[in-house]
Amino acid sequence: MDEREVPRERLGLKENPDLLSPPYLDQPYQCAQSVTVHGFVPHATIEVEVAGTVVVTQPVGFPQPVGATVVLPSPLVAGQVVRARQKFGPGQSDFSSPITAIDHTKEFPAGPPRPVINPAPVYKCGIRTGVSNLLAGGNVWVTADGNKVGQANGCNPQQGVDIAPAYSLNQHVRAWFELCNDPSSPSVEESTQNPPAPLPTPTFDPINQGAEQLIINSIVNGAAVTLLRNGTNQGTWGCWGGSLQLGLSPSFNGSDALEATQRMCPGDPASLPGTGTVIPCSSLPAPHIGPVQAGDTQIAITSSAPGATIKVWVNLVHIATGSAPVVLLGNTTLKMGDVIDVVQDLPGCKGQSALEVKVACIDPPIIGNPAWLNVFPVGHAEYSDGGAVRGTVYYPAEDDGIDQPFHKRLTKVGRSPIVFMAHGNHCPASDPSHLGYDYFQADLAKMGIIAVSVDCNALNCGAGDGVQNIEERADLIIDSVKHFQSLDADITSLFFRRIDFTHTGLMGHSRGGDAVVTAASVINVPGVTIRGVLALAPTNFRFWNGLSTIQPKGYAFLTILPAGDGDVKDNNGAQFYDQAIPAPYKSQLYVHFTNHNFFNRQWLLDESSGPPVVSRADHERILTVYGCAFYRNVLLGHGTDRYLAGYQKPDGVLSQHVYLSFLKKEQTTVDNHEDNNGIGKNSLNLGTGQSGGLSANEFPFAQAPAGGAALGAFNDSFFGQTTGMVARAGGSGRLFRSEVGGMDLRKKEIWIRAAEVVAQQGTVPGGASGFQLGVEDVNGVTAFVDVDLVGGLPRPYARPAPTKSMLNTIRFKADCFKVQNRRLSLSKVRAVLIACNRTDERATAFDDLQIVKP
Repeated sequence: MDEREVPRERLGLKENPDLLSPPYLDQPYQCAQSVTVHGFVPHATIEVEVAGTVVVTQPVGFPQPVGATVVLPSPLVAGQVVRARQKFGPGQSDFSSPITAIDHTKEFPAGPPRPVINPAPVYKCGIRTGVSNLLAGGNVWVTADGNKVGQANGCNPQQGVDIAPAYSLNQHVRAWFELCNDPSSPSVEESTQNPPAPLPTPTFDPINQGAEQLIINSIVNGAAVTLLRNGTNQGTWGCWGGSLQLGLSPSFNGSDALEATQRMCPGDPASLPGTGTVIPCSSLPAPHIGPVQAGDTQIAITSSAPGATIKVWVNLVHIATGSAPVVLLGNTTLKMGDVIDVVQDLPGCKGQSALEVKVACIDPPIIGNPAWLNVFPVGHAEYSDGGAVRGTVYYPAEDDGIDQPFHKRLTKVGRSPIVFMAHGNHCPASDPSHLGYDYFQADLAKMGIIAVSVDCNALNCGAGDGVQNIEERADLIIDSVKHFQSLDADITSLFFRRIDFTHTGLMGHSRGGDAVVTAASVINVPGVTIRGVLALAPTNFRFWNGLSTIQPKGYAFLTILPAGDGDVKDNNGAQFYDQAIPAPYKSQLYVHFTNHNFFNRQWLLDESSGPPVVSRADHERILTVYGCAFYRNVLLGHGTDRYLAGYQKPDGVLSQHVYLSFLKKEQTTVDNHEDNNGIGKNSLNLGTGQSGGLSANEFPFAQAPAGGAALGAFNDSFFGQTTGMVARAGGSGRLFRSEVGGMDLRKKEIWIRAAEVVAQQGTVPGGASGFQLGVEDVNGVTAFVDVDLVGGLPRPYARPAPTKSMLNTIRFKADCFKVQNRRLSLSKVRAVLIACNRTDERATAFDDLQIVKP
């Protein structure tokens, strides 16, 4: 994101004092007793309209940390349309976009999501508990040893619950939720612990002169926090832990001295006092925002002062006034090249700096996390047929724990999909490898997917090598599938009539990744349909033995390739990706700063080569987040494939290290260089041309089975199994032109896979390279968009040989070309252009040029 901080006065920003942005609502549900409103300015008055009638007019306080809960005169009914607007002073916003109240059972037919005690653990003498994962407007309560100790009706999605009496030691605490008299499963049980001793000293976030809110940190979960202002007690508040955000009046001035202490049990000592001082107004920084791209209608605020009002200008026109975490832009839709200025003001302090951002063509927003769907308790068990077939299984259950009954209500809704996982080759005496994916199994189970980890340890460490070993693993996976079919038919089994084998997924790691691709190609078990296969850092023993690579087909395919893999150094999953036929898509994640082993909790050695890798926890989050996105899509029908295609980035994961390739079926392929018609023709059998001294040709993007570059390869830096084009940059006149006839590109995108070619193994030159993509209409009008405006051309991973030229998919919105040249006609485009305009003379690899309907 192209951003800088600019003195506000230099911009001459003209402000509309009456302008207010519409607020926004959390999804309302039938029977909800309240709605949760966000995005309003502090101390606004909120009007809520239901079915065309304003039913509530209510002054509210501060928008953060959890918005405002507005109680309704009567519970909502499914189908009612809800809107809200805000008023402040002379200003009045437009109503928010209409949102329809829905019956939660349409979204959650087996019951509402289970609540989450957040944060955990809970402590003796705690007087407030945070509960998250709630549907807005329902009722939440907390029990200790089965007795209700706190309740909040008409709750927020993240709700604090006051606890009385306070917890005692070793109590069993759970949170519960219901909506429309429909109870969820209870939360995971927490056991109260002794609080830390001594209690930590509270700390303060910076307190700005003119502010009315402050944030106190380092708070123990459930503590009572007392705040003094200039020696005067301002009150005591229960806190669910972490931080406490408070509003005070009047606003802070430079002479204020703040002091906070926390206490747990009444007879125990309080913490040492933490102090906060007020910093001058001139120190108020500009806020920070999330990614912005063409087509956006809102700004995500990632950092701002407590209680700040956020104001947004687009091309020096004031178009929005709201608050964190999201400011809606009203009727404004951002275009590539727009200049955004964002400031924050406090009641007694006007921000001195503006954050100025230039809107990119593509810069995906960070929205949600596909692994956060948490509906069911998780049971787990071991399974065995008495012989070679054995392993562990995690499943949606009535409660958490070993051998718990299967979730009864889910059974009434229908059968559950199932995923079979297979590990790789580590010695079983020290590494029971099948136990290493329990975290991923649990995440799948909590969203309603049965997750089986097949014990393949008997095939490890001296039990055989080569293709035969992979085939034996595949047979063992298939035998596990058959075993679970027998359990599904066994009236004494907890899986009796529970499993939907028509929605089966496979996941394999290392040799297991090779095995699941093999198993999917040969499985012929009645009633079983493979919907998706995930190959994590897979081997490809067939390739290493000079045999043809298996072509994944008939199912969605995902491979995750650790860039720092020191075991499967060739990243053989790229061969499976290149050979796969999208059904309905194929996806590849090339992940920098990851290794082979840290995805399995039993594999302790960091075998990576190159830069230090991220933590084991970060490895696990990458697998669960993108793996859950994959299986939710192919097994449950959720729209989470947008994370794999790059339309959204998930929260809570190091997505900046993840480089995506994605190809979906039934799109127009301009050129994939697989047609054996030479560089002069594309896949449409139309002509191509080169000009300006460009030197481009088609080459194998592959390694020879015995090692080294494939015959005719450009160099030995390619590790897939396809054919692509390599072009040399240097000067603005160097152009590759590919005819497309007279295509209509309106509301479409152009996708191309590209990579900076590694010129010499083990070395990565300083500074990024790049190119421009362009279009030419039937009148000869052209327009170009630089790759830097869609995320840039990724750098090669700085590891010792083998250093790879690993292509990833780069998306260009067609509308961005129109912004570059208004005379361009997107309805009749006759050619796609690649301008190798960099002067560094580095080669760039290209493949899979497509016209895509988003």
